[in-house]
Amino acid sequence: MTPLAPVKAATDHDLCRGHASPVVSRSFTSPSPMASEQVRKRQIKQDISQNHHRAEKRKARSTRAVAPKFPPAFYDDLSEIPLTLNILRELDQRNDARAKTEKRTNPIGSLPKDLSRFSRRGGPDLQHLREFSSKTRNPSIMENTSSSSRSRRTLSTRATSVTSRSGSTRYGKEFDQHLRDHGVYVNNRKSKPLNTEETKMRLEQSRASLSPSQFSEQQFKAFQRKNEDAVFKSDVMADVIPFICGDYPIPSKQNVLFTELKPPINGNAVRPKPDHFDGADLADLYMEVRNDEEVRQRVIPTKHPGVPVAANFFIEAKGPDGNASVAQRQACYDGAYGARAMHTLQNYGKSQAEYDRNAYTYSSIYHPATGTLQLYAHHITAPANTGGRAEYHMTKLCGFDLTNNRATFVEGATFFRNARLLAKEHRDRAIQVANGEAAEVKDRSDN
Repeated sequence: MTPLAPVKAATDHDLCRGHASPVVSRSFTSPSPMASEQVRKRQIKQDISQNHHRAEKRKARSTRAVAPKFPPAFYDDLSEIPLTLNILRELDQRNDARAKTEKRTNPIGSLPKDLSRFSRRGGPDLQHLREFSSKTRNPSIMENTSSSSRSRRTLSTRATSVTSRSGSTRYGKEFDQHLRDHGVYVNNRKSKPLNTEETKMRLEQSRASLSPSQFSEQQFKAFQRKNEDAVFKSDVMADVIPFICGDYPIPSKQNVLFTELKPPINGNAVRPKPDHFDGADLADLYMEVRNDEEVRQRVIPTKHPGVPVAANFFIEAKGPDGNASVAQRQACYDGAYGARAMHTLQNYGKSQAEYDRNAYTYSSIYHPATGTLQLYAHHITAPANTGGRAEYHMTKLCGFDLTNNRATFVEGATFFRNARLLAKEHRDRAIQVANGEAAEVKDRSDN
C-alpha cells in the first residue's frame, strides 16, 4: 500500500486563488481533568445566572399583570372588605412594601464578646430560620391597625366572602361595596321613583317600526343568527344591539370614557365607560350653561365637542361568557351619572336644589348567552344628612327573552325604543329649563 503523502496546509494565497481548503491533520491533546472541571463549573454558573435572570423577568411580568385595579385609598374607604382577587393583590403589595421598610431585629439577642470562640463552637443556632418565607409576618404587626381616629378594621382582618376569577374586574364585589358605602344602590329598597307607573305606560305603547310589515319573521331569524354567532362583546354591540335599537336620529356614542365628569361618590372610583349612551349635542346648551363649572363637572363628559352631553340613556352589554352582575353594577354606576346630570340641569340657577323623586334616566343590560334584555330607571334623592351626598337608586322596570320568538322580541324592543325616546324627552326638557334660566339671568344683567 502506498503511504499517504503529508498534506500541505493551505496558505492565504491559495484561498484567494480559489483553491479549496484542504483537510489538515492536526494533533489535539486531551484537556487535563482540572481544566475540564473548571469549564464545567463555569458552564453551571452561567446556566444558573441565565435561569435567575429569566425567573426575575417572569416575576416582573407577573407582578405587572396582577397590579391592583384601584388606589390604596379606595380599599381604605370601604366599610366592609370582601375577599376578592383585587383585595388579595392589594394586601400582598402592602405586605411586600412593609417588609422592605421594616427594621430587621436580631431574634437571638446580643452575641458573645469572644466571637472567635463563639464561631469555633459552631456559631449561632439558626434552626428558627428553617422554611422562612419573605412573606412571613409578625403577628403583632398583622394585628396593629392605623393610629388614626377611624376605628375600621384593616384589610388583613375584614375578609368575609370569596369570589371567582371574575372578581378581578374593576366592577367586582369591592366596587359594589364602594357604591353602597357612598349612597349608590343597585335596587330601590330605600326609595322608589314616584313616576314608575307612568313610565311603564309610556314604554308599553306600540311602535310602527316593529309592525309585521316593518320587522318580519325573517328579520327576527337574522337577529337570532347574529346573537348565536356573537363571540365577543364587540360582536354584540356591532351586530346584535342595532336590531334592538332601531334607527332614530338621537346623538349617541359607544365606548367613550367619561374623563371630565366628577364622580358622584368620591375621587377613588373608576370613571365610567358605557358601551353605548344617548345624549344631546353640545350646541344645544347655551354658552352660559356649558361654561358653568358645576355643569361642566356633571353634564359634559369629555372635552371633545362631538361627544354627546347630558347622557341619560345607557346600554351595557356582555359577551356570551360575560358576568351579568358586573353589567348590573356598570349600569347602576352609569345611571347615577345620568340622574345627576338631569338633576343639575333641572336645578340650574336655583339657590336650593329640589328633589322630586322622579326617574329621568334609564339604562339597559343585554346578555347574548340568555338573550335577555333588562331595563332600569334611575332617580336621585336628597342627602340623608345635612351636608351629605345625594343618593342614587336603580329600579328594574322589566325584562324580556328576546331570542324566544318574534313576539317576545317585539315586546322587548318596543319597551327599549320607547325608553330611548322618553329619555330624550326628559333630556330636552331639562336642557330647555337650564337654557331658559340662563337667558333670564342674562336679560336681568343687561337691564
